[in-house]
Amino acid sequence: MSKRDCYEVLGVSKSTSEKEIKKAYKKLAMKYHPDRNPDNPVAQEKFREVKAAYEILNDPEKRQQYDDFGHSAFENGQAQGRGSFGQGGFSQGGDFNDMFGDMFGQRQQRQERYQPQPQKGSDIILQIDMTLEESVEGCVKEVRLPNTTEPLLVTMPAGINDKQRVRVTGKGNPGTLGAGRGDLFVEVVLLAHDFFTRKGDDLYCDLITSFPVAAVGGTAKASTFSGHINLKIPAGTQMGRKFRIKGRGVKSMNSDHIGDLIYTVVIPTPTELTEHQHKLLSELAETMT
Repeated sequence: MSKRDCYEVLGVSKSTSEKEIKKAYKKLAMKYHPDRNPDNPVAQEKFREVKAAYEILNDPEKRQQYDDFGHSAFENGQAQGRGSFGQGGFSQGGDFNDMFGDMFGQRQQRQERYQPQPQKGSDIILQIDMTLEESVEGCVKEVRLPNTTEPLLVTMPAGINDKQRVRVTGKGNPGTLGAGRGDLFVEVVLLAHDFFTRKGDDLYCDLITSFPVAAVGGTAKASTFSGHINLKIPAGTQMGRKFRIKGRGVKSMNSDHIGDLIYTVVIPTPTELTEHQHKLLSELAETMT
């Protein structure tokens, strides 16, 4: 029985590249492989034919011999293949094992890569308003998680500042496949205060005094976070001068550091004067010209 042309068996032409020959062989080998066609002698014979053709065309030296002399170049034991059917069935060669081993291995790797894995739930960030007093002294705030009705009490530590957060472990969104919940972060939005401005751990405040006190010296009543003090004003104090009182600011949330209280002198110009005040200021103005 005459053998079919190798190129015809693989469905390729003589000008086909090695890469395309391998591709054609892989397709046909998968189609007729004995494992996919048990008890099918026709498919097994097709597989033998496909593999025999591929063993010739995949080897550059054998392919050249075949192109020159056809099947007669391999008769009488002149060339040996790398795999054949024996009496007990098909004996797989190294190239065949490598090809299909790689293919099935890659498929298994892809399956493992896309296998769902447990993932911790995502975090939740909630913003809450806090007064300066609450941030300095600390407090307990009530928050409500999304899609829940029960309130959650969160302790906000003394010294916490604007944009700082408190973490509540395990109060975030649920995880997948049994993984734990995420965390809740409560972020501070510090409200404006009537007298004080907080910058870091320092407190800033205006110190209002009159022109005569600023000129000749005296005392001014100054606000603190816990009451008032009398602050000495040196003679000749100018508008915008700053006075710093150490350790009267805010204690840091994360350390023992305590900020300062910083006053800025403000000297308002009176808009309503009594006749006597007007006369005195006029006389003063004349002496200063």
